[in-house]
Amino acid sequence: MIKNLFKKSYSEKDFWNWFEKNSEDYFQLKESRYESLFNKLHSQLSKINPDLVFEFSAELDSGKREFIISADGIVAAFPDVIRLVEAALN
Repeated sequence: MIKNLFKKSYSEKDFWNWFEKNSEDYFQLKESRYESLFNKLHSQLSKINPDLVFEFSAELDSGKREFIISADGIVAAFPDVIRLVEAALN
């Protein structure tokens, strides 16, 4: 209980700040780095909600990949996906 009083919460904005700093690695995915990069991304998303999943499009669109975050059908995680999308748009 006392430990939680001093715990800094990780916000959607924190996630996008991290992602922006690391985005080039994800948009220029190299197969040799998949495991390392995906583990890092999963770790960051899990700070928002451990049920969130992600994927990247295989095809480049204007030199970029589409990044998809999903609740993976878990209804309780939908609000976190919505907050992440809203934070990305702001």
